[in-house]
Amino acid sequence: MKKFAAIGMSTIAAVVLGAGIASASGGGGSSSGAWPTSMPLPTNPGRIVSQSSTTAVVRSADPVATVQSKLDSTYAAKGCTRKLAVNRPRDYLCRNASTGKTDEVWFTFAALDPTASDPSRSQTNAFYVKG
Repeated sequence: MKKFAAIGMSTIAAVVLGAGIASASGGGGSSSGAWPTSMPLPTNPGRIVSQSSTTAVVRSADPVATVQSKLDSTYAAKGCTRKLAVNRPRDYLCRNASTGKTDEVWFTFAALDPTASDPSRSQTNAFYVKG
């Protein structure tokens, strides 16, 4: 039992650390360019902290639940289908009219404590895969 718990905790630690590293890289990865305009980011209210053609980081004064709700309604209005998955809290499949293929965009979230210098209450990390 103790051996199983130790293995489980090390696996959880590896997943958490791996996710933290991916989020920290934000827009600093090897992809260049700007986030595709066809895939809305939660910037109302909010500001883009970093971006590339495949990743973006947005900080918002809205709490995480409000940002998630806004994303759901925005992507539903675009005709995208929300795909439920454990490791991707908000995952949308959108048909790309120009290619006829399906693009995927997913978002992960972090709750933040607002400060006087940064009133952000949430951070959204966006990831885009062109079909």
